[in-house]
Amino acid sequence: MTVHDQVRTALSNVGRRKLRSALASLGVLVDTLTIVTIVSLATGVRQQINDQFASIGLDRITVNPAGGRRGGFNVYDGFSHKKPITAQDISRWKALSGVTKVIPEINLPGSVGLELRWNGTNQTVRMSGGDGMRGMFFQEAPKPLAGSLELSESGGIILSRGIVQAAGIPTNDYARVIGQTVETILKTSRGETQSFSLRVEGISPERSSDIQVSVTDRIAMKNWWFNSTNILEREGYDSAVIRAADVSRANELSTQLRHDGFQVQSLEMIMAVADRIVTAITLMFMLVSSIALLVATIGIANTMVMAIYERTREIGILKAMGASSREIRQMFMLEAGFIGLIGGVLGLLLGWLLGLGLNQVIQIYLRYRELPVHGRFFLITPTLALGVILFAILIGLVAGLLPAQRAAKLDPLEALRHE
Repeated sequence: MTVHDQVRTALSNVGRRKLRSALASLGVLVDTLTIVTIVSLATGVRQQINDQFASIGLDRITVNPAGGRRGGFNVYDGFSHKKPITAQDISRWKALSGVTKVIPEINLPGSVGLELRWNGTNQTVRMSGGDGMRGMFFQEAPKPLAGSLELSESGGIILSRGIVQAAGIPTNDYARVIGQTVETILKTSRGETQSFSLRVEGISPERSSDIQVSVTDRIAMKNWWFNSTNILEREGYDSAVIRAADVSRANELSTQLRHDGFQVQSLEMIMAVADRIVTAITLMFMLVSSIALLVATIGIANTMVMAIYERTREIGILKAMGASSREIRQMFMLEAGFIGLIGGVLGLLLGWLLGLGLNQVIQIYLRYRELPVHGRFFLITPTLALGVILFAILIGLVAGLLPAQRAAKLDPLEALRHE
């Protein structure tokens, strides 16, 4: 038998018992669909994570003081930084080669009460950081609804859309808000208050009640809270963000800063951890899908065994006509491979359609929630498609190996006498 004859015979045998072949392929289809869905989701999420980190910048380093720091809820705990970040450190880092920007951070204690008095309203607000890492992962960099999201050295404030809407300002009047003066009021638990007059410089798209003010203004607020005039000299900055010229320079700076005694976090490290988490979750689901793999393998093996029983006499005739055991084995292996191929192709197609549908559902939900998140969370790459097809064929070949070996060993005379 030529290879062409073997392929033609195998295809003919697959179509001979259509229902049985379809049920055997169904097991491969379910397994393939499960794998495509899981892996495409992992691929899409990993791509979104990588894009988000790339947009933020892998050249970003977050430096924290070593040791403890003054607690945010107790003014008298006296627990200070063992290695604080001082103004001299900030100046020194700015002068380092390969450093493009240094952004120091000052955080207000968690017990600080914040209110915003503006346009006839008093709103309870929260203070967010000013290092430019606003928003959440899988979200595009925010764009200002009015003004700018870059604060001046002091005296400026950025309001969120939620605050502006709560103040009764219509969307078409956002531009006139820029330049207006608002009162930010700090409150202690004893009822003491202090007001800071700030100029609106921008409106962010967040629907929360967050405000952003400059580091200089936060230092002034913290000085008042702790009844001090030199809190920065005594406590230092709470953290600092360093932007390097490239990723390799960021890695060098991370090593240098750790050697100096600071705690350092880089986005490359965080991305590596996120990638490992996604990989671990993917492997866990793949182990679950191995149950479907077992079912598919058993289904194909059962189909091939039944085919051998039904075609025993036919096998004897082929051997009597000169077909070798190797050719008989190859014919049945091809038949099992075709069953796996059919299930793999259909599973890939259904997985692709399911991914398209789920991507649309996710986007509809995100638009309903007014979250500016874009991109596909179910992503089928050419490598995944090719790998799934080859894997489905491999399932068929493995399942058909023993039945094909059994068919090849049949005695021609015994097979011809079989009824």
